[in-house]
Amino acid sequence: MNSKDHLHDLYFYNDWANRRLIRALKAAQCEKAQKYLCHVLVTEKEYYERLFGKDSTGFDFWKELSIDELSDLAKENAEAYESLLAKFDDEGLGQSVRYYTSKGEAVENTFREILTHVLLHSMNHRGQALTVLREAGFTPPVLDYIIYKRGLQ
Repeated sequence: MNSKDHLHDLYFYNDWANRRLIRALKAAQCEKAQKYLCHVLVTEKEYYERLFGKDSTGFDFWKELSIDELSDLAKENAEAYESLLAKFDDEGLGQSVRYYTSKGEAVENTFREILTHVLLHSMNHRGQALTVLREAGFTPPVLDYIIYKRGLQ
């Protein structure tokens, strides 16, 4: 499997995990856990827009959205990244993008690096949301990649 196909698979997993967590949050109504998923989805969108030159100077990555808004944003993000990945080949993923961080710092990374960062960042904060759910007495959903893959068989 080449890099593009692997990233595509991981973005399908990312959407699966986000949607499972949204369902759990709807049932649990745990505001603290919801904040982590909100951060995940807002960040996914902002990084997507950075790929096209958006200046993130001063951007607030910790906005508050309702669970319905999160559901809509998860769908929007999944469609955006799927469309983006469909346009690339392995070579194109190595192209560099210059963008501005929320602190106004000009930086440069490849598409591959940014796309990988988004996935790892999302996994990290979903894990935090799962911990908060568990600490609040809920049984969090299993979001393991291998469980996702087994479900496809």
